[in-house]
Amino acid sequence: MTNLKAKETKRKLPLPARKRRFSRFRVFLWCFEAVVLLACLEHFIIRPRLLGKRSRAKAAAIKPVLNRGEVIRPLADEALLPLGMQESFPAWYPPALSLNEESETMLRRQETLSNDTHLPIETINSIGMKFRLVPRGNCLIGSPETERGHSPVETLHHREFPNPFYLGMYEVTQAQWKAVMGEDNNPSHFRGAEQPVEEVSWYDCQEFILKLCALEGLHERAYQLPSEAEWEYACRAGSTSAYCFGDSAKKLGMWADFADNNYKRPNKVGRRLPNALGLFDMHGNLWEWCLDTYQNYPGDFSPEGDINSWRNIRGGNWYVEAEACRSAKRCRLPGQTVGNMLGFRIKRNIDLDNLVPAAEKPELQTENLQEAQ
Repeated sequence: MTNLKAKETKRKLPLPARKRRFSRFRVFLWCFEAVVLLACLEHFIIRPRLLGKRSRAKAAAIKPVLNRGEVIRPLADEALLPLGMQESFPAWYPPALSLNEESETMLRRQETLSNDTHLPIETINSIGMKFRLVPRGNCLIGSPETERGHSPVETLHHREFPNPFYLGMYEVTQAQWKAVMGEDNNPSHFRGAEQPVEEVSWYDCQEFILKLCALEGLHERAYQLPSEAEWEYACRAGSTSAYCFGDSAKKLGMWADFADNNYKRPNKVGRRLPNALGLFDMHGNLWEWCLDTYQNYPGDFSPEGDINSWRNIRGGNWYVEAEACRSAKRCRLPGQTVGNMLGFRIKRNIDLDNLVPAAEKPELQTENLQEAQ
């Protein structure tokens, strides 16, 4: 009986559980998910933080020289100025780091024009916008086939610029936009008084310009967007290289905010080095609207179409690679387009026969204005 009960008890004992084995597919799926997770961490967290540290270090390294070339001797009462403008003082020449042999020639031309006409090299208008003098001259527009990033639409051709003009020293800021368009009107995604205004269409720029002209009591064409050719002429500042400072994209981070040093957002205006004319952010930060529609260059026989009614944009932006920030790089968009990579700077036309002596102009009350610098 005892043996029988033992056998019955033994039968009632649970069988040992079989060890569960995972399928190869499930293991592969887990590995794949881990790789995706690590890639996301690297792209969205680790890499941005590392690039942010490098960008801040580079910005800190060049900050002391941004506006500290030699001081420009003011013309004072000898100055002749367009209506609504005053000589900006203090003002500085670009630092030596911004100059090479070609650009030094342009700087001398700027000085000569200022001395001959008594036009100040740097001016300021009633809302604190600063402008730099762009001398008359000529240059090759486009790029050679040997230039890295060259496109067939960039065929080299000669252009003349018979009239000097003033071009915005910086991209239009949000503070300046609100001073003209109203305190509650700020379309920008990345907010800040010294940040360039973005999310503006070509038509928004035209509205801003018309209101600025009315605010200063000027003809509606006193201010304009620069044409595409004027923009490139001013950007090059005498250079024939891929960038205003030379051909090396490795140096671009000192002059521009672009993908390699800042792909998260645009920077405050004027935080990089200027070109030889004293213009900031001509490479990178924001694409800038130009006045004219896209047209084929001489020698470019590409089929024409809808894009020939689109507006030119220039200068690269904070998100694109170095080659898209070249002086010759051509881009275009429909005029109604908006985006956080789109901004603008404006040109002040100069009528040499209708200038006002500085001694006869009332002092501009700009002390309460939020200036770019």
